[in-house]
Amino acid sequence: MRSQGVVVSPRQSGFALLIVLWTLGFLALLGTQLVASGRSDTRLADNLKQEAVLRAAADGAVARVMFAMQAAHDPGLRAGGVEQSLRIGGTPVLVRVANEADRVNLNTASLGLLRALMIETGAPPAQAERLAAAILDWRTSGVKARPGGAKAPEYQAAGLAFGPPGNPFQSVDELADVLGMTPALLERLAPHVTVLTDSDPDITTRDPIVALALTDAAGVAEEVLTAQQTAEDIVRISVTALGRDAARYSEEVVAAADFQSGAPRVNILLRQRVTAAVNGTRIAGAF
Repeated sequence: MRSQGVVVSPRQSGFALLIVLWTLGFLALLGTQLVASGRSDTRLADNLKQEAVLRAAADGAVARVMFAMQAAHDPGLRAGGVEQSLRIGGTPVLVRVANEADRVNLNTASLGLLRALMIETGAPPAQAERLAAAILDWRTSGVKARPGGAKAPEYQAAGLAFGPPGNPFQSVDELADVLGMTPALLERLAPHVTVLTDSDPDITTRDPIVALALTDAAGVAEEVLTAQQTAEDIVRISVTALGRDAARYSEEVVAAADFQSGAPRVNILLRQRVTAAVNGTRIAGAF
């Protein structure tokens, strides 16, 4: 008997070869995608690890400064606003300690001081006058706006669904809601104001913008010219941990150190992460 074989036509053979080539191409593409995905996952994991290391180093630098504050005012870490370099583990960290009392308190500053400060940060005099009045209207009770200021009717007329709370500012971020405030002016103003002190700055402030505003403000009270922050020093600790490939992690901590009663203690009043905007401006946000 003669065995029967299967006869394959050239057309069928070409089609089978096409399927094999298509399958090999698909597998090659799938392999490339898997390798790329693996590399991406590896980079992501490495970035997350580096951020964790930098954040730990930044927190460590803050802890070191606070310890130095508790240890009888280490002269190497005074609140002079001068940037210094520390090393936490293997990570370099830039540290700056500034006196929070050098800033203008939004809840105690006079109309004249607020107006002068906004002019020094680039606001036209007319805008500065209106904003200063609006800030006072924001933080004080009552329904009638002061000249140039703004209470609920003025906010409603501007199409806003809110008005001044009639209470002290709880954070500098609240300034964004004051009628007439612009993002650009707020960026310039924020580094010079605070809500964490209990008095106005004195004339010896290390902030040159605030010093000019104090000088320019009409009718500055005599008591403003003398230091008032005695029993408790409030400092702003700015740290930037430096990593590979220009990676960095920055944060700010405002702390109150009391050395006058019993054992020294440090209380954290504010902790916020800082990021850099496109134009280089440092922007802080609570976390």
